[in-house]
Amino acid sequence: MKRTGEGFIYVLLTVSVLAGCKENEVESITLATKGPTELYSVINQSAEVSFTTTASWKASCAASWIRFSPKSGEAGNNTITVSTTSTNRTKSARSTQLVIESEGQQSTAIIRQRGEYAFFEDDELNIPSEGGTIAPRFWMNVADQVQIWGTEGLDEWVDVAESSARTRADEDMYVMKTLQVQPNTSHEARDGALFLVIPDSKGNMLGLDTLFIYQAGADDGYVSTDYSADGRVKLLSQATEGRGIPIVLMGDGFVDREVADSTYDQVMGQTYENLFSEEPIKSLREYFNVYQVTAVSSSNRLEGIGTTALGTVPDHQSMGIDVNAGAVMKYVKKVEGIDSLHTLAVVVPNTTQNRGITYMFRSENTDVSYAIALCPIIDSLKSEMFRLVLTHEAVGHGLAKLADEYVRSTEGSATSEDIRQLKMLQQVYGWHLNVDSEQDPEKVIWSRFISDPDYASEHISTYEGGYTFYKGIYRSTEESMMRSEASPFNAPSRQIIYNQVMKLGLGVTPEYEEFKAFDLSHQPTVWHYLSRTRGKGGAALHWAKPRIIQMP
Repeated sequence: MKRTGEGFIYVLLTVSVLAGCKENEVESITLATKGPTELYSVINQSAEVSFTTTASWKASCAASWIRFSPKSGEAGNNTITVSTTSTNRTKSARSTQLVIESEGQQSTAIIRQRGEYAFFEDDELNIPSEGGTIAPRFWMNVADQVQIWGTEGLDEWVDVAESSARTRADEDMYVMKTLQVQPNTSHEARDGALFLVIPDSKGNMLGLDTLFIYQAGADDGYVSTDYSADGRVKLLSQATEGRGIPIVLMGDGFVDREVADSTYDQVMGQTYENLFSEEPIKSLREYFNVYQVTAVSSSNRLEGIGTTALGTVPDHQSMGIDVNAGAVMKYVKKVEGIDSLHTLAVVVPNTTQNRGITYMFRSENTDVSYAIALCPIIDSLKSEMFRLVLTHEAVGHGLAKLADEYVRSTEGSATSEDIRQLKMLQQVYGWHLNVDSEQDPEKVIWSRFISDPDYASEHISTYEGGYTFYKGIYRSTEESMMRSEASPFNAPSRQIIYNQVMKLGLGVTPEYEEFKAFDLSHQPTVWHYLSRTRGKGGAALHWAKPRIIQMP
């Protein structure tokens, strides 16, 4: 059954700020421009309605297919962010009125959603390891404009044929002739996606719908019998400075024979090296106690609790990974005397799939830094992608609690509630300090770097787009480890990482000049240019956001 509004992946069109006003415009409310605010037909399309009032105001709208924020405000220059909550499949455009009231008077902005649509009958296809031929169905009313795109590498195991049209009385139905899925001879599952896309008025491709394709891995029938190594602890490095910040490495989906032949040790060893491969953590290794804990799974098929020790399951829609957090904590506590509430757990699922996610735990006791970072052996054990995604997840999210600096294709403008949540995480927990809702270079969190000539080469400024939103949130550099892994951590992020290590390791908060002295003598030396599953301008087609979990 189609789950409308869930699991869709879209390429977001940045919509110009347009607003309509009444012909007899009242003096108490002045809308910015005339004409309708136009949105494309897909969910989560956003635009802004800007206006000025001479007194406090409130807004209302009767349509269920949009949401807007804020709903009220004070006198002065104001902006309301309007976003679509559903796809328009009525075959024609639809409009509604956003009514702004102030001092008993009203002005109306017209919000219009276009009518082009194309969508798959299903959100996902689950294919057995044997492969086969399938014919997914989809509907559209703009057949001459829609294209079908596939994720990178999908054509290596899925043959996408031409489509043919069949007409029904109420709408056009298109049935894909064939999807020929090749047999999967590996024990690892694989996934990809098909996108229905359409060009917008500027020629950019707008995503209308997504079909996820998931193929199970081959089952060789092997089941572990020897669990004697399960829970074994190995010290990889011991701190020579400070208290010793604990990091625990563990793998999931490794069977007993992969432990016996040293495969598990090799994976953990490479994970350790990847973890300390980027500045500033590369030069701060002496502050960490790093442990390896062996987790023996009954099977190397990542199918959750009962199959693997940590219950990891790749989520092929979010590009994340589900995990049994309780099982991870059980293995963390195998390390005698460990401070589990300040531990970074790094979990490596036994698969080469390209994905990653971090679970960040918070509590009413704000002095908690526990996190679980998950990153598979992407591509291969020695691959650059494995190193970079592990760094992004474990160091960026897990240790330093940095926010993503990319934008998601399903997100538009940050609403006032989004900004409120961000500020709460920054002010209460000290998280996500690498992004800001402030654009003024003199007021933004990293303003010190902007005015410092020693950092001029990094071109630090306020670049719109971050925290997964296209508008309303700003980042400090065009590219960074937290945006596309195309470059090292930028200077503001390096400062956050350094300060976190000093806080956890020594119990102190360094001054700016102390960090700067360290940083200028430990500059990143390698810049990376790798292709990720992101769209142009850092837009993530499908990538997992960190999950924040409230601890009891």
